[in-house]
Amino acid sequence: MNSRGFRYALLFALALTEVLPIALLSQALPVLLRRSGATMQQIGFLFLAMLPWSLKALWAPLIDRLGARSTFGRYRGWLLFSHPLILITLVAGSFFDVPGLLLHHRAYALAALLWLTTVCALADAASHGLAVSLLSADERGLGNGMQTAGLMAGQLVGGGLMVILVGRLGWQPALLITSALLLLPLPGIALYKERPVDPSRVITPREVLALFRRPRMGRWLLVVAAMPIGASLMTPALEVMLVDRGLSLKEIGLAMGILSSIAGAAGGILGGLAVKRLGRERAFYALSVLCSLCLGLVLLNRVAVERPFLYFVISVPVVGVMARATMMHVLMMDRSRLHVASTDFTIQYTVQHVSRLLWASAGAFIAGHFGATSVFVLAPVLTLAAMGLASWLLDRADFEPSLSLDEGGPAPALEAAPASPLKNVS
Repeated sequence: MNSRGFRYALLFALALTEVLPIALLSQALPVLLRRSGATMQQIGFLFLAMLPWSLKALWAPLIDRLGARSTFGRYRGWLLFSHPLILITLVAGSFFDVPGLLLHHRAYALAALLWLTTVCALADAASHGLAVSLLSADERGLGNGMQTAGLMAGQLVGGGLMVILVGRLGWQPALLITSALLLLPLPGIALYKERPVDPSRVITPREVLALFRRPRMGRWLLVVAAMPIGASLMTPALEVMLVDRGLSLKEIGLAMGILSSIAGAAGGILGGLAVKRLGRERAFYALSVLCSLCLGLVLLNRVAVERPFLYFVISVPVVGVMARATMMHVLMMDRSRLHVASTDFTIQYTVQHVSRLLWASAGAFIAGHFGATSVFVLAPVLTLAAMGLASWLLDRADFEPSLSLDEGGPAPALEAAPASPLKNVS
């Protein structure tokens, strides 16, 4: 039951089900609250519940440390514990008017949502570790592609589709239907045989922090922080632009929720295939250029009079962004030591996540002072600039999968990819 196809399917299902509740909280609930007459200040409190999800790097060492003692497997044990809890929490939530509770009994609702995001964060951190350990070096391209596709599918269901179902069926049937998807990975988790670990090896804080002392890690984390600059800078202005263009809430949901999720899933698969066919180094530069070109398409929004063309202009950039994100996640896995895989990967992911928030804040500030077009112009240019910075900081050795270490030594390395024709692009 540990075939390659089984492992890819398991990663897809895990990503879908772990991000579904987060999309419900961050995308669907704000829409439902606004429809119920909530103010922006009331909706803003909702995002406090996202704090545990943003602080996954704090939970990951706990996952690695305690999971090593589990008889069910280091990461499998956590997944067997957390996924049923997520399912039970969502089913229980279907019996309450959660949007109403958020309006009239905010403290109770916020506590319940904090519980939900904490369990989701634990599950996601465990999934990161499981993915690093179950994918060999040459499987990480498509494996991460499947994870990205699952993530985007979870956003589609928990965000856009949930809003549609609530409008047609009501809160309880809609949440019960979407909660049923939480059953998808449970058979796979139960059947997967995780390789045993040495329970006598104690994971200390010193060992966790050793990630930062690894050769060239500082350079790599700088690249991780810089690469999202273009796409993140654009995001706030893009959302405001849709409102300014007069799109209805339903049309915005279709564009940003459904079509963008489908485009992102396609981008994830494209990124995985690129890594497999081109090798890590050439895929890094090729997908960075593709991302810049896709972001540049947003400038066509000024001539996008018809809705279908406008939807195209908004969705295609997501293909490039998620293709590049998939490639970045492969390189993060390569730098993750197998005995602390959840910690190493999640720390890198958190650096990326925090940088996205900072770049998005900067983008909102720039757009507010100079207009949305300014960030639409800057986004593709700065994406190429970030690639140029990466080409200066990194060399061929940084793209070799042998960087991933287990308890006994380096993971098997692939044959080195030929030198990238884009290596010196800046």
